[in-house]
Amino acid sequence: MSLTNRKTRPLKRNDTEFRDDRLFLIASDDTYAPKQYFDFFAISRIKVLVIPNEDNGSHAQQVVDRIRNYRADDLEEYDERWILLDTDHCVQSAHISSYMSAIRQAKELGINIAISRSCFEVWLLLHYVDVNEVSGLGNAADVEAALRRKIGSYNKTNLKAEHFPLSLVVDACQRAKRLDSMVLGGDIPESTTSRVYLLWQAIASKALRTQLPQELWPLISD
Repeated sequence: MSLTNRKTRPLKRNDTEFRDDRLFLIASDDTYAPKQYFDFFAISRIKVLVIPNEDNGSHAQQVVDRIRNYRADDLEEYDERWILLDTDHCVQSAHISSYMSAIRQAKELGINIAISRSCFEVWLLLHYVDVNEVSGLGNAADVEAALRRKIGSYNKTNLKAEHFPLSLVVDACQRAKRLDSMVLGGDIPESTTSRVYLLWQAIASKALRTQLPQELWPLISD
């Protein structure tokens, strides 16, 4: 079910209005896939909002600026801001300085970061395959090709909900966590990884067990 189908209170509120859900505000350098992916899921009293990438800005600094400038005054104490970043071309020598500068700024602003090397599709692929089938994939084209082989077709502008059911999320998180534990490099991972599992763990931690879909219960203790 789409998050857009559930009734939510407005972000903008006056003294007589309040919002009783937890907001996860996300900005990404990927214009299409993350927004579609997170729109597939509905969790009671949790709202995941991926900011539209209307200007097609894919540089890390543009992603930080997008989330920094988006309704910042409406965030409450228990809300979180996240940016999802691919490494792809950003870790090349011509871009690495601005990439690291944006990451430092995000940290100073209290914005959480989930980096994928090389691309968000690594996270999607981990819904289906174990660590050893992912670790050797060197670039975004290889990752997308592997994903296409697993699910039959893949178009980042038109994801299918049936390809990424809630029942596969915990497996993806466990695989991603295991994979990431083997990766060196910190904010610039030296090999294939995806830290989107950190976002899912944060989402699960902000919900009561009674509110959380049973498929996600294992994330509470991770």
